[in-house]
This record gives sequence, C-alpha cells and structure tokens, in this order.
Amino acid sequence: MVYKIGALVDNTFRSPKRTVSVWRQIQIKKPNLNQDLATRQLSKLISLPRRSNHSCRRWNFVLAAICLTLAGSHPGPVHGAPQEPGAEKPARAHYLNTQTGVEYVGDEVCGSCHSAKYKSFKQTAMGRSATIPSQDDLQSLIKPITFSNSTLDRTYSVYARDGKMYHEESQRDAKGQLVFSETHEVAYIVGAGEVGKSYLVGKGDAFFVSPISFYTRTNGWDLSPGYATSLFRDFTRPALELCVDCHTGQPSFVADRPNHFQQPPFRFLSIGCERCHGPGAIHVRERKEGSPPEGRIDDTIVNPATMPAEIRDDVCAQCHFLGDARVLRPGKNELDFRPGTPLDNVVAIFSVPAKVKGDRFTALDQFEQLRLSRCAIASKGRLGCITCHDPHVQLRGAEAAKDFRERCLTCHKVESCRAPLAKRQSTSPPDSCATCHMPKQQLENISHAAATDHRILRDPSENPLARDQVLPATSEELVYVPRPLGFEDAKADLRSLALAYPQVAGHYPILRQKGLTTLQQAGQELRDDAEVQATYGLILAVAQPGERARAAEALQRAIDLGSRSPEVRSKLADLRLQQGQVSGAIDLYKESIKIEPSYRPAYLDLARAYLMANDVDNAYEILDRLLKIDPGNDAARQGWLKLAPTPDEHP
Repeated sequence: MVYKIGALVDNTFRSPKRTVSVWRQIQIKKPNLNQDLATRQLSKLISLPRRSNHSCRRWNFVLAAICLTLAGSHPGPVHGAPQEPGAEKPARAHYLNTQTGVEYVGDEVCGSCHSAKYKSFKQTAMGRSATIPSQDDLQSLIKPITFSNSTLDRTYSVYARDGKMYHEESQRDAKGQLVFSETHEVAYIVGAGEVGKSYLVGKGDAFFVSPISFYTRTNGWDLSPGYATSLFRDFTRPALELCVDCHTGQPSFVADRPNHFQQPPFRFLSIGCERCHGPGAIHVRERKEGSPPEGRIDDTIVNPATMPAEIRDDVCAQCHFLGDARVLRPGKNELDFRPGTPLDNVVAIFSVPAKVKGDRFTALDQFEQLRLSRCAIASKGRLGCITCHDPHVQLRGAEAAKDFRERCLTCHKVESCRAPLAKRQSTSPPDSCATCHMPKQQLENISHAAATDHRILRDPSENPLARDQVLPATSEELVYVPRPLGFEDAKADLRSLALAYPQVAGHYPILRQKGLTTLQQAGQELRDDAEVQATYGLILAVAQPGERARAAEALQRAIDLGSRSPEVRSKLADLRLQQGQVSGAIDLYKESIKIEPSYRPAYLDLARAYLMANDVDNAYEILDRLLKIDPGNDAARQGWLKLAPTPDEHP
C-alpha cells in the first residue's frame, strides 16, 4: 500500500512494510469445508433430485461492485430503491462462500451461465480496470509523445516499437549533454480511461508505477499523481498491495515482499464478478448439480442486494473508502476481505476530523461522502452504493442523468425542488438532479481529474463542515469509522490508533502530539507486536533524539519479532552509526538491501558507512549498483562522480 504517512516531526517517512502473506489458491476438492456445509451437502444428496447442467442458467445474481480511482463510477438500472423508515431490512444470510478455502473460479465460468451480465460488465470501466497494451494503444503512438517538467528537470517520452509500449525518462545538463536515460517496457495499463490511465513497469519480479500517465480530461500525457510534488520520483514507486488489489483481479504476491509477484502475477487481471460476490466454487458446483437454492436467498454466493446495510456497503468500501489512515488487523492483508463479512475484520479505517481536514476533496472518498449525506442519514443506512449504481452496465450522458433522476424521485418529489424551472432546464442534460446536487469537484490528489461529490448537498454552497454533526471528534483525535453502522460510539483499539496517527501526522501537525502520546503507550503495552515496535522505534528516533537508546531497543525488538522491513533495519543502522558501531551498521544496511533490492535509501546510507570506515572501493561499488537500478538518482550520481577512479568514466 502506498500510505499517506508523515512523521510526527517535520521530516516525512514511510511506514514499515506490512507483512504480506502469499495468496494461496486453495483447491476445493471436498465439499465439506465445515460441519454446516457438510450437513447441507449430505441432506441434498439424500433428498434432492439431480437436474441437468442446463438448469444453471436460471440462477442469475446481482453484482454490486466498485469503481477504480482511474475508472470512474457509472449508474445503471436500479437494484433497490431506498426503503421507507420502518420497512423490513434485507434478510441476513449466512453465505457459505465467505469461508476460508472456497475457490475462486474466474469471470469466464460466471459468464457461462450469466452471459448477459458478463458481457455488459466487461464493457464497463471496472470490467476493463487493468489491461495489457493493445493494438489501439500502440496505434495512438504512431508519433512518439514527449513532454518536459522544468521543476523536476526531466523529459518524458512515450512511444511504441516492435509491438510494445515504452516509457522513458531522461535528463540533460546545461550544455545539452545527456546525464541519464531510463527506459522501460509497459507491462500493464491500470484504468479504463474514464478519468485516465496509469502504467506499471516490471523490474525482475517487482512492479513499479511509471511516472507517466494519460489524462482523459486533457486528452494528453503528464506526470502521474504524486510525482509533480516529488512525493514519488522516476520509476521507483512500488506497486504495493492496496494499489494492485483495488485495480486488478487477484494479485499473487511473494510473501513478505509487497511489490514482488509470483508468476503469473495476476490470476485474474481485471476486477471481476467474485470481487463483489465472493468466490464462486460452491455456487457453480451446486448449479451444475442442479441443486436449487434452499430458502429465499441463495446462500452459496454473496448477493449484496440481499445483505443488511452494515456489511452491504463494505463491498464497495474495500476500495472506495481509503480514509486518511488504514491499519491492517494483525496477520491480515487486503486480500483477506471477503464480501459478506465486515471489512473492519480486516482493516481499521480512520478519518481526520473535519475541523482539521477542511474541505479537501480527494479520490476514494465516495463512501465517506455518501455516509455523511442527508439522504443516507435519513434513510438510516438503507441508502447505499447499489441504490444508485449497478456496475453491470455503464450509462452515459443524458441516459445516465435520466436514470439518476428516476432514482432521486423514488424518495423525492419534483415539487420539492426549490430551483426555478428555467434553471433546472438549463443544466446539461436538462433537469439533472446530479448536476446541481452532486457536481463534479476537482481532485486534490489527482491532476486533471474530477469526481462526483457524493455528499448530495441540498445547496452546493452548503457548509461542508456540517459532517462533524455525524462524525463528532475533537480537533486532535482521529475519527474511527467502525462498522456496522449505528455504532458510531465504538472505540478504536490502541494498536490501530497508534499505527494510524503516523500516517496522517505529516500533513496535519496538530495531530502529532496526540499521535506520539498514543504511540508511546502502545509501544510500552504492546511489546510483542512487531509492527507497533517498528513504528514506535521509527517515530521515537526522529521525534525525540534524546531517546535513541529506547528507539534502538524498539527497532531491534521489531526485528527479533519477525519484522521484514528494510526501513526498520536502515533506521537501526543509523542509530548504530551515531554510536560509532560502523561494522554493525554496515551489516544492517546490507540486510535491508537483501530484503528489498529496490530500497534506495539503504544504498546511500551504506555508501556513507563505507566512507566512514575508509572503504572507498565498496562505497563506489554500492553507488554504482544503485545507479544501475535507479539511473536518475541525483544523490547517488553526485557521490559516484566524486569517488569515480577517473573523471571520464560514467555509468
């Protein structure tokens, strides 16, 4: 995950890496996954007649899906209008496919019975969320694209050659001489182009985000989000867990190495049916056997339209509610979430208080915005994402506006609109509720992009800080967004809070002291939690220089507890250097590089440690290695030139 992390002091830092388990593709060869399922299967074998496989075509299901940051959200035919207060809630089902061990089958298997839904879904932005460069993509690059950024002093190029797409970054000095050039073949395209497209390049078994993106709004190329502000640079931004999990089907990570992938790297490339319905092995098997559903709800497959609100919208929130801080539960990774179960079981999500955050409008806030709307509040949670969105289809223009308007009128009356008729008719398309009440807003964290405001304001000039009425908090306390809805007074656990504050403190200084106090408490009470100890040591080393011994103790404890973070080892090595333990520091920097060969800070620090030991040759060699994996690293280049045997040599 690329976290929005800041130190509790002015320096920013990156959070320790999350431990990522290998995504196991568990084969379902026996139906008796647990006692309930085994009993059920036995009952069916005894009492139910078999049907032909053709009967599976009778069983249609509803896909309640999410849309990606670069793939937009689109309305479709209504699934269920918001119910009136007091209306019966959807029946609660125990979905058999939420159990660990149920196999995923893939979209093509789903499409063999649900062909209409499958075909329409594959035309939506989500159904095309990730692709490989196509002939259309290559055709658009008959003429190479080149642009420059004066702030970064870089030139970027996009071109096609021999049926492949390439991205290039280069720099020239004041005399026009080439300083460096780095070129990579594009492996995957992320996004369907509704807002734009980003690109992944491969380095060995690791994937990185290209600094070049395409933006639909301007029909042109520019720096990828985060690069203009130097938050990221060159081809060094890792494609981490949350990024690829929300933009692809099933990524296959290498254990403990979040941006490294097995082969093939993705079991399913694009987001598919099972992202929102859960794994389909039981459902497919029973339909092929001709077994009808038991009861009103088919409990072999998750159907968000039949779920209670407290877990229904978690299907969307898994990707549409980034929050200001996300903290994985111990032993969990983003891939552990299964539709039909609470998202909070996998990840705790926090928001910065509105009084601190202000009216910042960022991507991946749709879930929170909708939750804070008057419509959602008045419906007591009955209004959800799938009330207005059906990701099976993708409507546009006047057709989409008409569909949205019809949805609004299931609760509201035309006569209740206060706007003069002439003003309503002046919208494009005419009389569009969403145009006035859900206008597009420029995104703060993605250039050249806008997104729909899901707060559904009665008046666009309405005070956005009114959301504090829903999520009250002091100005120094993070807002824990628990589920199920209706439990707003629930308290976050100490571990989650302690790990959440460092993710936001860099942007919001007012939260730093509260965060430090919380982290100190967690560091003392949760001494057997590797991630808490790692974060505690990293923060303490920077925020309180006088506590270096305690920081080193926490970092060493994190390593002893199994932390695989290269950052933890590098920071501990820094502290060892300050104590004059050069040899020990060198060993730790080497460990960092061995764990993550692309962790650039360790190379620079290791070169510095070698120089402190008067080992110029090894210092030069390590900088040379860094320039081979990161040619645009200015600090490495300057150090390399100073140590080069002759001034004419150049990597």
